[in-house]
Amino acid sequence: MKKLIIIAVALTAFATTVSAQKLGHVNFEEVITMLPERAAAEKEVQDLQKKLEERLSTMIQTYQTKVQAYEADQAMSPAMKTSAAGEISDLQRRIQEFQQTAVTEIETKQNELMGVMLERVRTAASAVGKSGNFSYIFDSSSNGSLLYAAGEDVTPMVKKELGI
Repeated sequence: MKKLIIIAVALTAFATTVSAQKLGHVNFEEVITMLPERAAAEKEVQDLQKKLEERLSTMIQTYQTKVQAYEADQAMSPAMKTSAAGEISDLQRRIQEFQQTAVTEIETKQNELMGVMLERVRTAASAVGKSGNFSYIFDSSSNGSLLYAAGEDVTPMVKKELGI
């Protein structure tokens, strides 16, 4: 009986603690889209993409020129044909490698810039959480893990903290 009373008191204390927690949620995606540096970050990624596309275009033009020359030159000796075919094959391989590297470079740049903005929003959400005595603040955006938004929406407070 004594154990039962102790367990009941412990459960009551736990329930009181849980019910006293203050929960909030922030739509990180919404806040990030409103950050002033977002436009500059998008432009930086677009500029990088354009630069890489221009480089790829130059490589493809060189490849096409070599293929046309190879196909047009009927007087080429077998050794020269082998050498030219090797050059064309090597250029094709380099183009494929460049495409893969370019995709990775663009993704890396996007992740780097997004990471800076995401960290800024997280810092602001933490500041709001501390100042508002929240036990937890969840991400309510589509990439977040919030399943049910019963807590307070603190998105406006985070925006205010960021000055947007």
